[in-house]
Amino acid sequence: MIRVILISLVSIIFLTSCVNDKKDKLRVVTSNWIGYTPLFYAREKGLLDKLNIQLLSVVSLSESLHTYKSKHADVFLGTQYEYQETFKRDNQVVPIMLLNKSDGGDVVMSNLTLEEIKKEDKQIDVFLELSSVNYLVFEDFITKHNIKNKNFNYINKDQSFIAQQKEFKNPTIVISYNPYNITLEKNGLKTLETTKDNIEILIVDAMFTTNDILIKYKDELKELKKIIDIAIDDLEKDEKAYYDLIKDYLYDTSFEEFQQSLSNIKWINKNIDQNILDSLKEHNFPTKELL
Repeated sequence: MIRVILISLVSIIFLTSCVNDKKDKLRVVTSNWIGYTPLFYAREKGLLDKLNIQLLSVVSLSESLHTYKSKHADVFLGTQYEYQETFKRDNQVVPIMLLNKSDGGDVVMSNLTLEEIKKEDKQIDVFLELSSVNYLVFEDFITKHNIKNKNFNYINKDQSFIAQQKEFKNPTIVISYNPYNITLEKNGLKTLETTKDNIEILIVDAMFTTNDILIKYKDELKELKKIIDIAIDDLEKDEKAYYDLIKDYLYDTSFEEFQQSLSNIKWINKNIDQNILDSLKEHNFPTKELL
């Protein structure tokens, strides 16, 4: 009888230990920016399930950041701007993976020309995601063109909402990014500047988490890095097959528009240019934890 009880106790302790050791799903939140599509590709291929990773898809950088800050995600994707905003609240947040560099993917658009903006005396509506890199892009634009003294009416909306506006009756500036800018062009806005030609700021997209999550899920994150590298390799081999798999995430973007968007980013997931790393370090963007 005593032997039976002892065996039962050992079994309970063993089972309890197994339950405690079992990891929760690693929750990764991302917007549908063109540079994050390797994650959607991995999801559609069923590769994330094998890693016990749950991908949360939201419509904007702002919503992605909010999801992370409200502790509904363990890992988030964003630019160095979102990283810096998060780091102010939690200095344990670190970049763990670089994905791409904007090379025209972030844009300043308007229903006015630049000269018309300079001459405009009325209030100018500015649609953007205030708590994202959109704000940095706008500040760079108005500083460079010496129009900071204009009467700007900031309208803080996510890109999905902005892209649904069929017309802009008031003088308007929109800060957007691929693929939403394609819809805005169809709705009559013109591109004034992009990160490819005139905007003089480095914008990189990366994956971020805290040190404790990195330690706990390091093996899974290393495997995720390999999967993302494979997804980008598959994209470069066959853009059409890749597009067909992830097009439902792209806000009614055609294959031709998808290809156009791809030309506006540069992948930096491997063989990262030392100049980019040096520039990031100069702007307090740590790189030592990159996988």
